[in-house]
Amino acid sequence: MAKSLNLKIKKAKLITQLNKALAERAKRFADNDKNEKQYEKAKAAYDALVLKLVKSGKCEIKDLSHNDHYWNKDLSKKEFSLTVKVPKGLLPEAPKQVDTYSEYTYQKEKTAIESLLRMLELADDEFVSASTLHSISEYL
Repeated sequence: MAKSLNLKIKKAKLITQLNKALAERAKRFADNDKNEKQYEKAKAAYDALVLKLVKSGKCEIKDLSHNDHYWNKDLSKKEFSLTVKVPKGLLPEAPKQVDTYSEYTYQKEKTAIESLLRMLELADDEFVSASTLHSISEYL
């Protein structure tokens, strides 16, 4: 017969962990712009390197297509798309797209954590029940 698990987590420890989780989410959301700017800068440098390699003749152009769009009324300019084959070893790894933390997700999680904190602060018990811990665990 299986034994039941009796968890006794102190409310104060849980409040501390939830406050830490809230601070981590706030920092992650605040860093969104900085991370996005770093990615854009790295991507621009990578794109410049690709153009430099193409202009130097070290790459092979595989395909060329015209981008004639009906909304492009400026006939003095022509747009093309190129498919370029770059020899192995010439091109470093492309910068990875940053995982942004959307404002909607941040606000939703922040509101949920804040309401959990208020609920825990109002509780008289020193320990938290397993069912309460289960509902809180996704935010820790």
